[in-house]
Amino acid sequence: MELNKEQIKKIDSFLEAIGVEYIDIRFEMVDHIASEIEDNVEDIDSFFREDGFQTPFLKYMLSRKKEFETKYKSQVKKLNWFYTKNLCKGIFDLISKPKILLPFAILIFFCIQFGNLYLKEVSIALFMLLIASYVFILFKFRTFGKKFENVKFVKFYTVLNSFLVILPINFPNTFSVLYDGNYSTVVMYFYLFSFIGISLVNLHFLNKKEMIEQKYNFLIQ
Repeated sequence: MELNKEQIKKIDSFLEAIGVEYIDIRFEMVDHIASEIEDNVEDIDSFFREDGFQTPFLKYMLSRKKEFETKYKSQVKKLNWFYTKNLCKGIFDLISKPKILLPFAILIFFCIQFGNLYLKEVSIALFMLLIASYVFILFKFRTFGKKFENVKFVKFYTVLNSFLVILPINFPNTFSVLYDGNYSTVVMYFYLFSFIGISLVNLHFLNKKEMIEQKYNFLIQ
């Protein structure tokens, strides 16, 4: 006998209450627990029938609380590695496409040719490109990001995207470079490759955006 929507919702609510935050992981756990109940419980209606803390379902879930918490933490770690590998593969696929590679190649060539002659101007331009790319993606996906913030992939991307901007702003210190005039080719190339990095990450995310909406939109309703 299959569980109905109300019974599945009870499983989901319990997992959410014990700290299973990411809805994509919770969705997989709910599906697994529901299958176990369907396979092992004969009278499902009685199993879910409300009776305070004596409800068989509640006893069953509480008895496995630590198991669920451990599994959740393990899944979070696994997904971090999975998304990292997926990101590296996605970026490699992107730079193998001429239409993606060519603009970056032209930008790198421009910096090599004119970077030493116009170090200050090129450094400032690259820094502004870096900030502009971050602001653009921030505004473009602000609604999407809020809606799907509890999807693990979106959280992974958001943290990485912020890190890729914070790093070049602070190391080297932006005030020291732009206000005190401590320009160098190292700083210029650091800004250049930070911009390329954040652009590739954003393009990778754009390729995944529609898939995320289709797969998890019904869980956000």
